[in-house]
Amino acid sequence: MAEPAVAAGPVATAPDAAPPRRCDACGERDLSVCADLGTLPVQCGVHWPERAAALASPAGRVTLGYCPGCAYVRNLRFDPQLVVYDTTMDMNLHHSPAFQQLTADLTARLAARLPLPGARVLDLGCAQGELLRELCRRTGCTGTGWDPAYTGPVGADPSGATFHAGLPPRGDALPDYDAFISRHWLEHLADPYEFLVELRERLAGRPGFGYLEVPDGGYDLGTAGWQVIYPHVSYFDAYSLCRIIARAGWRVEATGTFFSGTLRWAEVSANQPEPAVAGAGPAGELPGLAARDQQLAAIRTLAARYQAERGRWRQVIDRLAAEGARPVLWGAGSRSVQFLAAADPTRQLAAVVDVNPRKWGRYLPGGGHRVDPPEQLAQLQPRTVIITNPAYQDEIRKSLAGLGVTAELLLA
Repeated sequence: MAEPAVAAGPVATAPDAAPPRRCDACGERDLSVCADLGTLPVQCGVHWPERAAALASPAGRVTLGYCPGCAYVRNLRFDPQLVVYDTTMDMNLHHSPAFQQLTADLTARLAARLPLPGARVLDLGCAQGELLRELCRRTGCTGTGWDPAYTGPVGADPSGATFHAGLPPRGDALPDYDAFISRHWLEHLADPYEFLVELRERLAGRPGFGYLEVPDGGYDLGTAGWQVIYPHVSYFDAYSLCRIIARAGWRVEATGTFFSGTLRWAEVSANQPEPAVAGAGPAGELPGLAARDQQLAAIRTLAARYQAERGRWRQVIDRLAAEGARPVLWGAGSRSVQFLAAADPTRQLAAVVDVNPRKWGRYLPGGGHRVDPPEQLAQLQPRTVIITNPAYQDEIRKSLAGLGVTAELLLA
């Protein structure tokens, strides 16, 4: 089957008819269309060796539907056959000192709060295994991790972890376990509710714990929408994440955000008397209807906000380029891929840079922008640097200073 071509930039259009679907989170209401963003790049984590291949890379339709009862959001036109998860993807963020610190802080938190010594831990979507290795070393647990983009040694690791390059198993194929970790995997699944049910049922009545981490839907749908990307099937804010967890038979022990509010976490338990997690707050501190209503307000204005921000940033980039400011974008992750396809379809930016060396000299899907090392900026001397994630502002400012670059930093 021929691959569909990517449009010059995604276009927000009036919502049209989309396949009906019951809410995955609460299961009580049908989803209503709130925004149609047109076609977006499918493989945000694949970086192409030639611009022509990047421009011709697959695209998929994004029509967002939301639940009026719990504020869950889903791409009603998601087609799992379009998305391929394998080692051609590179979503590794550990070249960033800020993300390295995030992982170190999370390791310390989980080691302190979950009963991990001697536990059997599953890491479903383990990336390159950084978190699981350190948890095994620190707590004496054993772990098994799966990720289709995992490129390290397969099999047993000296830390006590075992790694597999491939999709995490489902249902009866899951090994017995005591605790699970799922970071940035739930939002990619076509059936997030069934995934959580299968994890609980595999416990067969034994006590179990879990840690879930997803992009925060409150941030992503309350801002410009640059993290609305095709591989993300679902968007969870505080309320809808708690609803789907509880509906699947787990208890939410605690939830919150970190990394400048862009990421949401939840600690969960099953078949355990309270309190099950050290330091967990009482149920009354979990998100309530006020949180849901705030998210619903953001959802209902998303389409207009996305279109306005796309138009505004096209004007900003065109103006900066015309003024000779040599504007550049720092970062070539999925959020930046969406931003570039929407806001710079004609490639007016002077450069796109990233700290991950595997991306250097390669081209991003959708817009066809080339990725170069940050060191190029020392010669280019841009007067404006655009970023799409607030969590990296301090790191990027420090790096620019080290390169001798004095530039205004703009957050998209």
